[in-house]
Amino acid sequence: MSAQFTVRIPPSWWEFDVWRATRTGDLARHVDARIAEQPRLRKHRGPLLRALRAAAADAERQGALRCAVMGELVDDSALAAVLMAVQTHGSAADSDNTPEAIAGQITSTPKRSGSPHWRQVTLLDLPAGRAVRLSGIEPVTFGGRTSDCVVMHTLTAFPDGEGLLDVVLTSPQTQLAEPMLDLFDAISETLTWSRSTTVTDTNPTKGT
Repeated sequence: MSAQFTVRIPPSWWEFDVWRATRTGDLARHVDARIAEQPRLRKHRGPLLRALRAAAADAERQGALRCAVMGELVDDSALAAVLMAVQTHGSAADSDNTPEAIAGQITSTPKRSGSPHWRQVTLLDLPAGRAVRLSGIEPVTFGGRTSDCVVMHTLTAFPDGEGLLDVVLTSPQTQLAEPMLDLFDAISETLTWSRSTTVTDTNPTKGT
């Protein structure tokens, strides 16, 4: 069994079990419970529920271990940001699964006039250990549609050698790229190994 992890998210986000979200009425109950706390959301129940279901279905297709959604109405869209934690097998050779090796295999894309796309590759130290970080604006397919998104990947090896963990944060709100990347950075920096695989509903604190 793979080592388990924790990532802390803001309390306003929606976090759910991917399997239950796609097979039970959990999402509708989550939305109704939030509406009971915040009645102003009642008129937005439909868009919120559709966005959460789309995120859950996409997370299941990608084999995500966990999924969390920043579900707020921005520009008539109920989807502001999505977090997915995905486990991959990585390379057969352990030496190719180090952050340095992974970073060396990924191409950076500088910002260029006439193109909205760019990608930065960096190395960083987290509570979970050494990691490689990809951030930028890239095309992302979600719910069968491809659009430009603010993207951040944080990849690190499972401590038991069971492949790689990729914490992926995306947002279609490219006009808010800088604050979104700041938020994604704060969330990703809370990644740590733990006894329970979960995305906890706690404010992220940088450097913890």
